[in-house]
Amino acid sequence: MKEDFLHFLWKHQKFPLAKLENTQGISIQILNPGTPNAYAGPDFFDARITYDALEWSGNVEVHVKSSDWFSHQHHLDKNYDSVILRVVWEDDIAVMTE
Repeated sequence: MKEDFLHFLWKHQKFPLAKLENTQGISIQILNPGTPNAYAGPDFFDARITYDALEWSGNVEVHVKSSDWFSHQHHLDKNYDSVILRVVWEDDIAVMTE
């Protein structure tokens, strides 16, 4: 799997949108996938999602593996503090932020 392909899928919502859940089984609904960011920082700005019946607005980061959060050093970069959703192909490690 390539990260660019995951970006394409997220941007164009080319996956089943019904009954989306996080890794803990909590319901997620995508209201707006956000605007692609061509520069440094999170991959998509101003996304809107419903998570466990609460509406959230913020940024989305896309990775092939959840561990990429650390290998890309996002945990050290304050620009990623506004990420409300990390979209991954493979959840290989738990990622927690402040």
